[in-house]
Amino acid sequence: MYMLYSKSSEYVVRALVYLAMKDNADFIMVKEISEHTEIPQPFLSKIFQDISRAKWITSKKGKNGGVKLAVNPAKLKLLDVISYFDGMQDYSRCMFGHKECGVSSKCALHNKCSDLKNEIYDFLNSTTIADFTSIWKKENKVSLKELKIF
Repeated sequence: MYMLYSKSSEYVVRALVYLAMKDNADFIMVKEISEHTEIPQPFLSKIFQDISRAKWITSKKGKNGGVKLAVNPAKLKLLDVISYFDGMQDYSRCMFGHKECGVSSKCALHNKCSDLKNEIYDFLNSTTIADFTSIWKKENKVSLKELKIF
């Protein structure tokens, strides 16, 4: 079957949403982010190394250290985040693994699946980290544990 995103992508979206909710006030400790997002701290540290290379966050070591967002969350699309961690999905590939589907013939569900894949792509390409932040604030949640992003 068709996989939309990995656990790494899910974690990175949660972490970026949390940072966006903090409105870039101060550097936030990884431990705090881990607690509020339910992402294991060692895994979160690794994720932050990766997204630091993408220049999505900035980090600071030391007593008042931590991480904060380095980009406007309204410009950070889900498609970019997921593609960074999982690679660009082949949205032309048959969801049922038929190699010839769409090339020389079409499987029974080709048109229906094609519409779905286009909708998924459009959603990921038009939804930003800021969109999730708005939803979180609108629902007045205390932590990301309560907001099911995916």
